[in-house]
Amino acid sequence: MFRVLFIIFFTVSFAFIYAQDSSKSIYKKNIKDFDIEINDLINDLNKEKKEIDFLKNYLLNNESSISSLLIKLINEDDKFFNIKQAVITMNGKEIYNENNISKKEIVIFNSSYNPGEYTFNFKLLVESSGYGVFTYMKSYKFRVDKTIKVSVPEIGKSQLNFVIYHDSNSKKNSPENMLKIKIKR
Repeated sequence: MFRVLFIIFFTVSFAFIYAQDSSKSIYKKNIKDFDIEINDLINDLNKEKKEIDFLKNYLLNNESSISSLLIKLINEDDKFFNIKQAVITMNGKEIYNENNISKKEIVIFNSSYNPGEYTFNFKLLVESSGYGVFTYMKSYKFRVDKTIKVSVPEIGKSQLNFVIYHDSNSKKNSPENMLKIKIKR
């Protein structure tokens, strides 16, 4: 009988220990699964935070709610002439006034703006370079006055390039009429 009691006691103890080990392993597995879910949530929150930070910077840097405009004046034919002086107005307000311009490309405006129609007035003093067969015109200075109306879009960053160039097809033979300003976007 002692043997039977020992076997029963041993079996019950073994079953009890096995049940405890089984509960511990289930508990450990549940904690591990819970830990994985928490890490996934933290990763998702970090991704969301990055997207929110990106949108915040995007909006605060005026890239969508307020438009920004970059305007350049480009001398496409710098072999033929140099711009000596430029006075440029935008809707009657002076935005650029420089003398002795040595660059082929100059930024005349880089700021936020209200979208809409704009009138640009260019008053340029241009000096001939005397390039090629036009050596007799070297140092000849003449004025160019042009007015251009432009519609600027409502949202985002815009760039206007006003390109000044020599128009060899001009029907009028004076330098003032042979210089043209065109817009490249």
